Amino acid sequence: MVVNPEVKRVLKVQAALVVAATLLGSLLAGGALNVPMSVLLGGLTALLPAVVYARIAYARRHVPPAVLIKAHFMAEGVKFGLTVLMFGAVWGFFKDLSVVGYFGGFVAAIAGYWVGLLIK
Repeated sequence: MVVNPEVKRVLKVQAALVVAATLLGSLLAGGALNVPMSVLLGGLTALLPAVVYARIAYARRHVPPAVLIKAHFMAEGVKFGLTVLMFGAVWGFFKDLSVVGYFGGFVAAIAGYWVGLLIK
Protein backbone atom coordinates (compact mmCIF):
# COMPACT_ATOMS: atom_id res chain seq x y z
CA MET A 1 0.00 0.00 0.00
CA VAL A 2 1.26 3.49 -0.88
CA VAL A 3 1.30 5.61 2.29
CA ASN A 4 2.75 8.88 0.96
CA PRO A 5 -0.33 11.16 0.65
CA GLU A 6 1.04 13.12 -2.31
CA VAL A 7 1.80 9.96 -4.26
CA LYS A 8 -1.58 8.50 -3.35
CA ARG A 9 -3.28 11.68 -4.62
CA VAL A 10 -1.44 11.53 -7.95
CA LEU A 11 -2.34 7.85 -8.41
CA LYS A 12 -6.00 8.56 -7.61
CA VAL A 13 -6.10 11.37 -10.18
CA GLN A 14 -4.52 9.06 -12.76
CA ALA A 15 -7.09 6.35 -12.01
CA ALA A 16 -9.97 8.84 -12.20
CA LEU A 17 -8.81 10.11 -15.59
CA VAL A 18 -8.50 6.54 -16.89
CA VAL A 19 -12.07 5.80 -15.76
CA ALA A 20 -13.31 9.05 -17.34
CA ALA A 21 -11.48 8.29 -20.60
CA THR A 22 -12.89 4.76 -20.63
CA LEU A 23 -16.43 6.08 -20.17
CA LEU A 24 -15.87 8.65 -22.91
CA GLY A 25 -14.51 5.92 -25.19
CA SER A 26 -17.58 3.83 -24.45
CA LEU A 27 -19.88 6.70 -25.41
CA LEU A 28 -17.96 7.49 -28.59
CA ALA A 29 -17.70 3.84 -29.66
CA GLY A 30 -21.42 3.46 -30.15
CA GLY A 31 -21.65 0.04 -28.52
CA ALA A 32 -18.39 -1.42 -29.80
CA LEU A 33 -16.50 -2.91 -26.86
CA ASN A 34 -13.04 -2.81 -28.38
CA VAL A 35 -12.70 0.96 -27.99
CA PRO A 36 -13.42 1.28 -24.25
CA MET A 37 -11.40 -1.89 -23.61
CA SER A 38 -8.50 -0.37 -25.55
CA VAL A 39 -8.76 2.86 -23.57
CA LEU A 40 -8.81 0.94 -20.30
CA LEU A 41 -5.82 -1.17 -21.32
CA GLY A 42 -3.91 1.95 -22.35
CA GLY A 43 -4.64 3.57 -19.03
CA LEU A 44 -3.60 0.47 -17.12
CA THR A 45 -0.39 0.31 -19.15
CA ALA A 46 0.58 3.62 -17.55
CA LEU A 47 -1.15 3.27 -14.17
CA LEU A 48 0.03 -0.17 -13.02
CA PRO A 49 3.73 0.57 -13.56
CA ALA A 50 3.23 3.86 -11.70
CA VAL A 51 1.80 1.98 -8.72
CA VAL A 52 4.74 -0.44 -8.78
CA TYR A 53 7.13 2.52 -8.96
CA ALA A 54 5.51 4.12 -5.93
CA ARG A 55 5.66 0.92 -3.91
CA ILE A 56 9.37 0.43 -4.64
CA ALA A 57 10.49 4.05 -4.43
CA TYR A 58 8.60 4.90 -1.25
CA ALA A 59 8.91 1.59 0.57
CA ARG A 60 11.45 2.97 3.03
CA ARG A 61 11.32 6.33 4.70
CA HIS A 62 13.82 8.24 6.79
CA VAL A 63 16.88 6.64 5.23
CA PRO A 64 20.04 8.28 3.88
CA PRO A 65 19.70 10.11 0.53
CA ALA A 66 21.88 7.55 -1.25
CA VAL A 67 19.45 4.79 -0.31
CA LEU A 68 16.49 6.88 -1.52
CA ILE A 69 18.06 7.68 -4.87
CA LYS A 70 18.99 4.03 -5.37
CA ALA A 71 15.38 3.05 -4.66
CA HIS A 72 14.11 5.61 -7.17
CA PHE A 73 16.51 4.38 -9.86
CA MET A 74 15.48 0.80 -9.20
CA ALA A 75 11.80 1.78 -9.27
CA GLU A 76 12.24 3.64 -12.57
CA GLY A 77 13.94 0.63 -14.16
CA VAL A 78 11.16 -1.70 -13.03
CA LYS A 79 8.51 0.79 -14.18
CA PHE A 80 10.11 1.07 -17.63
CA GLY A 81 10.44 -2.70 -18.00
CA LEU A 82 6.86 -3.32 -16.88
CA THR A 83 5.57 -0.65 -19.27
CA VAL A 84 7.42 -2.26 -22.19
CA LEU A 85 6.11 -5.70 -21.20
CA MET A 86 2.55 -4.42 -20.95
CA PHE A 87 2.78 -2.70 -24.33
CA GLY A 88 4.04 -5.94 -25.86
CA ALA A 89 1.41 -8.08 -24.15
CA VAL A 90 -1.47 -5.84 -25.17
CA TRP A 91 -0.27 -5.54 -28.76
CA GLY A 92 0.40 -9.27 -28.91
CA PHE A 93 -2.78 -10.62 -27.35
CA PHE A 94 -5.52 -8.14 -28.28
CA LYS A 95 -6.02 -8.32 -32.03
CA ASP A 96 -9.09 -6.04 -32.11
CA LEU A 97 -7.26 -3.20 -30.38
CA SER A 98 -8.22 0.39 -31.14
CA VAL A 99 -4.87 2.14 -31.51
CA VAL A 100 -6.37 5.58 -30.94
CA GLY A 101 -8.25 4.34 -27.88
CA TYR A 102 -5.19 2.59 -26.48
CA PHE A 103 -2.95 5.62 -26.78
CA GLY A 104 -5.80 7.86 -25.59
CA GLY A 105 -6.03 5.88 -22.36
CA PHE A 106 -2.25 5.88 -21.98
CA VAL A 107 -2.08 9.65 -22.47
CA ALA A 108 -4.98 10.18 -20.04
CA ALA A 109 -3.10 8.31 -17.33
CA ILE A 110 0.17 10.12 -18.06
CA ALA A 111 -1.67 13.46 -18.02
CA GLY A 112 -3.09 12.47 -14.65
CA TYR A 113 0.42 12.51 -13.26
CA TRP A 114 0.89 16.16 -14.20
CA VAL A 115 -2.63 17.17 -13.14
CA GLY A 116 -2.12 15.40 -9.83
CA LEU A 117 1.06 17.36 -9.20
CA LEU A 118 -0.67 20.68 -9.96
CA ILE A 119 -3.60 20.26 -7.59
CA LYS A 120 -3.25 20.32 -3.83
